[in-house]
Amino acid sequence: MASLSPTVSCSNLVTFHLTPATAPAQHVIKYELRTFAKLGALSKYHGPPTDETDEAWNSLYPVGMSRISKEEASRIANWTERIPGDDHYVVQLDAWHQIHCLNLIRKALSPERYGPSRLSDSVLENDDTPFDHVDHCVNILRENIVCNADTTPNVFQWNEDKQMMFPHFDSVHMCRDWDAVKEWTHERQLLAPFQDKVRPSRLDD
Repeated sequence: MASLSPTVSCSNLVTFHLTPATAPAQHVIKYELRTFAKLGALSKYHGPPTDETDEAWNSLYPVGMSRISKEEASRIANWTERIPGDDHYVVQLDAWHQIHCLNLIRKALSPERYGPSRLSDSVLENDDTPFDHVDHCVNILRENIVCNADTTPNVFQWNEDKQMMFPHFDSVHMCRDWDAVKEWTHERQLLAPFQDKVRPSRLDD
């Protein structure tokens, strides 16, 4: 497991420094400047759901789980299981989980097309609270927004037609190269069906 050491401590908050070596895909990260869409501008991801919008959203995360080596698994902050019948270990980059969650919320807004959201059995021990997938996804996105805390400034500019200072969200952001991360995931894609009901061999076996 990766060695983590506190770098900042204030009140009850302790901040840990994760080195690039702890994240298997960290070495492929590249940064690029990207301008976000103008307020009101529509993209292929906007609008009422259609076959075209579904295809656009689904194309964002065509890969599910990934395989990493034993050495890579030994360096991540949280331990993961060995893939049954394989000498690799299973992970999923959180970016794909986040996009899945955002897409799930999008679909929940259109039950006439995708059907109503349903509760599932509890996923916690000694807790009978039904699992609400949509609610889970809202919180996952909240946690990631707070975690990443994008400090890009959105600006306000005078609009003569509206006679007001109008907000502009088409700001220039420093972004990670999405395609580079997708390429890493494709190269590490878990192709065989994931047998999550089979007891795995543990990392230290």
